[in-house]
Amino acid sequence: MRRIWIAVAAASAVVLILLVHPPGGSGTRIRGGEACHYLDRDIMDTLERFRSVRWNRAAMNQLLDNLRADLEYSKLCKKPELFERYAPPGVDVPLVYINGQGFNVHPTNAMNLATEALFYRRNWTEFLSIMTWMLRYLESYGNASFFNFYFRWEVASVPWNSSLCQGIAAGYYAIAYRKFGDERYLRAAEGLVNSFLVDQSEGGFSMDTRYGRFYLEYSNAPDDLVLNGFMLSLKGLTIYHALIGDGTSGRLVEDGLRTLHRMLPDYDDGEWSLYSTKHGRANENYHRLHIRLLYFLGKWYDDDFLLKYAKKWDYYLTRRARSELPRAEQDYRFWRGLVEELGGRWAG
Repeated sequence: MRRIWIAVAAASAVVLILLVHPPGGSGTRIRGGEACHYLDRDIMDTLERFRSVRWNRAAMNQLLDNLRADLEYSKLCKKPELFERYAPPGVDVPLVYINGQGFNVHPTNAMNLATEALFYRRNWTEFLSIMTWMLRYLESYGNASFFNFYFRWEVASVPWNSSLCQGIAAGYYAIAYRKFGDERYLRAAEGLVNSFLVDQSEGGFSMDTRYGRFYLEYSNAPDDLVLNGFMLSLKGLTIYHALIGDGTSGRLVEDGLRTLHRMLPDYDDGEWSLYSTKHGRANENYHRLHIRLLYFLGKWYDDDFLLKYAKKWDYYLTRRARSELPRAEQDYRFWRGLVEELGGRWAG
């Protein structure tokens, strides 16, 4: 099987190079007197990154879609910007440009797009298209499923995975299942929840810390306990538990909330919240996100301690800018209403 994947990748690379550098010409596409070689090194980097990973169908889908995006974008004859989104023909969810690494499947970005479709546009067709397309990148390991990232971030190792993406995706596939009844979405949601049981030392993102069990936003950076990613994973698990509900998701949420209670004093410097203890203060956008997430979890679970921190951190914010609490209430009401609409159990 490995030889088959390598052969397909090699053939794809040859086709790619011939299309970008056709024989009989100067060897470089030219438009308006400018050489169109911006992504050449990125393409080679992509092939090198995928050389050492465990080959499977989902990983192969990522590789081929990455190459397709790089090739099609090269025809535009311009240099992409960091985090630029681009969907080549035949790919339903935009890929994201990473400097020196070309366009890449970015599962977290896909979940952000799904959030936009649901929260801002209430467009079920768009939401379903995103969630269905992303199934082709979902990798199974026993009864756990992962969206793996194959570009370098934080540290050089690939692949890596993220509690943020796993938790939100679990909640969104639970939503898709309750809305449309397709068993594929239920299996995906259950596999994503089970990924929280895989220890970081074994290729997952969960680990024991002095605060308790922690779910890493970056599995390849176990020394960086990122607050927003941890709380977002709890939000996703909360939605899953309300819609599907099982002992595993219940225990994961309980463990996570205990850890959050222990963390919060260390993530409050008396004037602002921390992004992580490693990176220090959050910027304003992440500080606002912290407030919304604490408010959501506090209201959902009737947790006065979390609500106290949401209001305390909002007080820090209002000394320099507008309050985030009205938006936090809007966010909470939307997700509560959606869960109730889909017949989920009310967990408050």
